Amino acid sequence: MANKTTSRLSAVPEDASQTSIPAAREGTFTGANPIEPTSSHQSIQFTSTTMATPVAGEMTGTIVAPLEAGELPDVASIKGMRLDQILLMSTGLLVILIVGMIATLSFISTRNQFEETAEQFTRQVQTQAQELGQTVSQALAVTSTTAVRDNDYGFFRDVTKSIVKSNKNILRVQIYDANGTLMGSSNDEQVTKPFDGRSAVQGAGTAFFNNQPVFEFQEKLDYGSQVGSGLIVISYSQAALEEQIKLLVDSKSEALSKTLIISLVLGLGFMVFASVLVAIQSHRVTRPLGVLTRKVMQLAAGDLNARSTGQASGAGREVRTLGVVFNHMAERIKVLLEDVRVKAQLEREMSLARTVQETLSPGREALQVGPLRIAGVVVTADACGGDWWFRAPLDEQRVAIGIGDVTGHGLSTALVATSATSGFASAMTMREPDQLNSQVLISALNITLAHLGRGEYQMSSALAVIDTQTGFIDYAAGGHPAACVYNRVAGQFASLPARGPLLGASVASQYSSRQAQLRPGDIVVWFSDGLTEARDAAGKLYGNQRLSATVQANSQQSAEGLRDAILADVRAFSAGQPQRDDITVVVAEFSPAS
Repeated sequence: MANKTTSRLSAVPEDASQTSIPAAREGTFTGANPIEPTSSHQSIQFTSTTMATPVAGEMTGTIVAPLEAGELPDVASIKGMRLDQILLMSTGLLVILIVGMIATLSFISTRNQFEETAEQFTRQVQTQAQELGQTVSQALAVTSTTAVRDNDYGFFRDVTKSIVKSNKNILRVQIYDANGTLMGSSNDEQVTKPFDGRSAVQGAGTAFFNNQPVFEFQEKLDYGSQVGSGLIVISYSQAALEEQIKLLVDSKSEALSKTLIISLVLGLGFMVFASVLVAIQSHRVTRPLGVLTRKVMQLAAGDLNARSTGQASGAGREVRTLGVVFNHMAERIKVLLEDVRVKAQLEREMSLARTVQETLSPGREALQVGPLRIAGVVVTADACGGDWWFRAPLDEQRVAIGIGDVTGHGLSTALVATSATSGFASAMTMREPDQLNSQVLISALNITLAHLGRGEYQMSSALAVIDTQTGFIDYAAGGHPAACVYNRVAGQFASLPARGPLLGASVASQYSSRQAQLRPGDIVVWFSDGLTEARDAAGKLYGNQRLSATVQANSQQSAEGLRDAILADVRAFSAGQPQRDDITVVVAEFSPAS
């Protein structure tokens, strides 16, 4: 057994903590459930736990159930054209536009070609007529010079008729002398007919003869007259040109009609071909989409095994990719829902563990044992915490107080803390009360935790046994912050320092106890490191100094009032920061009668 030493209350040490823990939040607690002793010895009641109920609304996780059939969207009410209809209509409009453009271009090209051909033919005929007229008129001018001087009208008649007879396109030949008198004509006109207003100049133009359009060519006839020159006029028929132009117009109309018919037939053929092709292709695309849509509806209805099957051949890479992505999404949804189910199961288990902790917890109500008043609370960072505290009368005069902090967070830590302290409390009932002191208690707790956690879980702890009549306190600790002591009468601070290894590491760990004397007006504050290591938004620690200031400022309050003031101050200090560690505060107020 380790040596016991008695010491005075020493000054509170400076803040040496460096671990960052966010602000605490106060929980809600219920009353204690003392463990009845099982031996014939004097009754020793222990109530120990790790519990504080989190603030309402702090539970995390949401159970998501699949949609029921009645909640499915009414896809039948969705209006609009189907994808295959859109493809067919857009393709039809495109074909009509392309065929229409081709037909229009063909029509314009054919018309321009015929107009150009007619224009070329007209120029050709006119050129031929002009060349022929010039040739004939020049030859006639050469051969008619002597006949004009001799007034040989018979020669003119014979020559002009011979020219008209030899060329059917020449309708008339006329010869005028310098006085404008008609000397000869191929159609037996009156020889003495006037010049008819013509000028004796060379040229060509259009006119009418016997209601027919003709080309007229004029050639000067120089026969040595002092009056001037005569004139030869040849009228060339345009009938062949008009007939050819008529044939061209008819051919153009026929060609344009054929072009229009061919364009319509080709357009209709393209429409039918495109419609069949689009119908086949759209079916290949929309069929997998329809299947995928039905699978999505099945998944929305709660069928987590709905999957897209097949390769959707011909539907395109995007549709196949969509099917692969849907299958992956369905797998992820199934996994996520399973995670939600597991999380809900875990939350139910944690709720049960929290209920057990609440049952075993001393609760928020203060305990008055003679002149000693005790109040404590655990505010967990998670649904269940690893912090605990207990208070238990050992006999008519002595009270045991304990506080602990199991390393880690979560359900396993809470279960270890609950099991270790409950087992420890039950084991203590097997000892005689006069055999119990802080050294025995902390050593027994270490052995219990070492056997339970097999060295994987460790815990800091501080235990004290207080004589409520004399104020004598016997205390021990293992890796836990020293309790703060403040005397409200003298206004002085002190502490209850004690050294020892963390509990649970080994059954062979040794602990020593120390003793001190409480004075009237002394207030003892035990706390876990989650309090002093809480941080504000700038990362500054709450620390021992601020704790001491809070204790001093609220020292005139009751034990529970001081406890609540400390929690309120740490909440205000770390406002807006999440709580990352459990916070435990236990206040003992020693106020004997004067």
